[in-house]
Amino acid sequence: MLQSLRDQSGKWFVKILFVAIIASFAIWGVGDVIRGYSALRPIAKVGTYSISYDEFAHALQQKITQLQQATKGRISSEQLKQMGVQTHVLDKLINQAILEQELIRSHLSVSDTLVRHQIHNVPQFQLNGSFDRRLFEDLLRHNNISEKKFIEDIRQSLLTQQLINPLVKRIRLPKTYRETIFQALNEDHVFTIVFVPSSKIKLKTTASEEDLQTSYNQNKEQYAVQEFRKITLVLLDNKALMEGIPVTEEELKEEFEKRTSNYRIPEKRSVKSLTYPTKVLAEDALGRLQKGRPMPAVVRDVKGGNFSDQGTITKDQLPELIADTVFSLEAGQNSTIIETQFGFSIYQVDKIEPAYVQSLSEVRKQLEEEIRLQKAEDHIHQIKNKIEDSLAAGSKLSDVAKEHNLVVETVPDLSINGLDENNKPVLETLDPEAKKLIVEQAFNLNEGLESPIIDANSNLSFIVRVEKIIPAYVPEFTEVKDKVREKWINENKKKEAAETAYKIVQEAKSLSDLTRLANQYKLTLSSNHSINRIDAEKQSEPDSKANKKEEQKDESIKDMLSPELMAKAFHLGTEQATFGAVLDGFAVVMLQKIAPFMPDSKKLETFDKIIDQMMEKDLTTLLIDSFRLNHPVSINQDTLDHVMKQD
Repeated sequence: MLQSLRDQSGKWFVKILFVAIIASFAIWGVGDVIRGYSALRPIAKVGTYSISYDEFAHALQQKITQLQQATKGRISSEQLKQMGVQTHVLDKLINQAILEQELIRSHLSVSDTLVRHQIHNVPQFQLNGSFDRRLFEDLLRHNNISEKKFIEDIRQSLLTQQLINPLVKRIRLPKTYRETIFQALNEDHVFTIVFVPSSKIKLKTTASEEDLQTSYNQNKEQYAVQEFRKITLVLLDNKALMEGIPVTEEELKEEFEKRTSNYRIPEKRSVKSLTYPTKVLAEDALGRLQKGRPMPAVVRDVKGGNFSDQGTITKDQLPELIADTVFSLEAGQNSTIIETQFGFSIYQVDKIEPAYVQSLSEVRKQLEEEIRLQKAEDHIHQIKNKIEDSLAAGSKLSDVAKEHNLVVETVPDLSINGLDENNKPVLETLDPEAKKLIVEQAFNLNEGLESPIIDANSNLSFIVRVEKIIPAYVPEFTEVKDKVREKWINENKKKEAAETAYKIVQEAKSLSDLTRLANQYKLTLSSNHSINRIDAEKQSEPDSKANKKEEQKDESIKDMLSPELMAKAFHLGTEQATFGAVLDGFAVVMLQKIAPFMPDSKKLETFDKIIDQMMEKDLTTLLIDSFRLNHPVSINQDTLDHVMKQD
């Protein structure tokens, strides 16, 4: 529950366009329910609808791309499975299909007037309290959404709200429960902490030879040196290989002739529009335009209109009905009044740029790359065949690599973990998945053997040769004696620190006792650390330090104590103590007091909204689960497993 509260607490302002309009249903992605009905190679069936292999694979790739952009790196198949990404994507598609079919079964409808009203009332589309078409178009263009698609999504969202809202809205926790939970989460607990660092413990005894030998015998595996391999790695970069593919002038001309239609630049027009909420106002404006009055001036003359300069656009950038009209006008001509989802609009064409076909000189560079790409598969295949033939004939790998100008890397020591003998990563410049494949191959070969050409990804192939194998071994006691002694000392210091912390907890019955014991053991005592349950939970988040400016007063407690120890601390009564492990040893924590709870109406209002959202989300989940009775779900596990293997 606390995790959900934290996740929601920073999302009060609209960050994504659709959240502003269909926030209650963002989790279900209802803006994406209009899609192609391809039943080819179905992953799952939902009632009469099939979720195709291609549809699932496309949705999965979109999600993976989002995650990679967020993490700024590649995510492996294993990580995706651990995160449950495939399951989440499939569940979302299933829920979309259930909702869509339930809407059809329910015979619900939404009028054009309601759709228009919904769009006009989106705050992001308003200027000075009125709908502004320019803002509307700019935001859609910025989010790469067509006007037609947006209107369809709004209509679908309104239909979904009709279906779900009456069943999930206005169900609230009783006020007493809300206030009790709010107080429990937000009241400040004030702690005193005594740190017992292992590093400052002075052992009274030293390790005997027998102690060290016993420790070594009990922990031999910890001193084992793992197997290392010396390898030679040859890399085939497809992009580099493609650069050597020749393209003749004849090939360019021949391909250009074949593709002439692809180089046709469509007609473009400079378009302006003027939209009014009523036809009467639009007719008044049109009359003025026909008399030669400029559009910006007409906006001033006839109040209530929205002027939009749409720039130079192609026909496919306008809705079909409007496009046909606008692209039939002459330069300088006004359209008739067109009723749209946004009101009554008049379009004006200022300038026409005729369609034309680009010349060979304009597309030469692009065409050369495309021809090389066409030839690439055969060209690279031929190179690989030549390499394999040469190696099969007994040529040295280094000589073959030199003949074909391939990149050669020598790795003197490689472990199964991809590290060298100093525990530093090797092959860091390579894609993680490619590196993983190289390591796997290196440890599947015997000494003196090399792999075939292996494709790591669409751009990179490799050959790996194992030059030498250094077997794993356990060093003799005399070789690692210093490490054994260091381990013995650290373990005993930690043990003594734990015993000291335990004694303090047993003897400290008050803050004065705790202060006395800290002085007795010459330990650091720190008081007045105020923190509530929500703040304590935040310390376990990877990005929690981003909020340090707001949390300076609790910096030490949040940095030094583990989530497990903080959880124990919140169960303490006043002047009760507990202890737990920290980064360097142990810490004793005592509750000084629970600060008087100070009601905060603004925070409570925010908290109420979060609780409402959580309940709506849970109820919506239950509701959609109940819809499954009308639309049974079956999953083709074999096909699903196949898709997961591909990713």
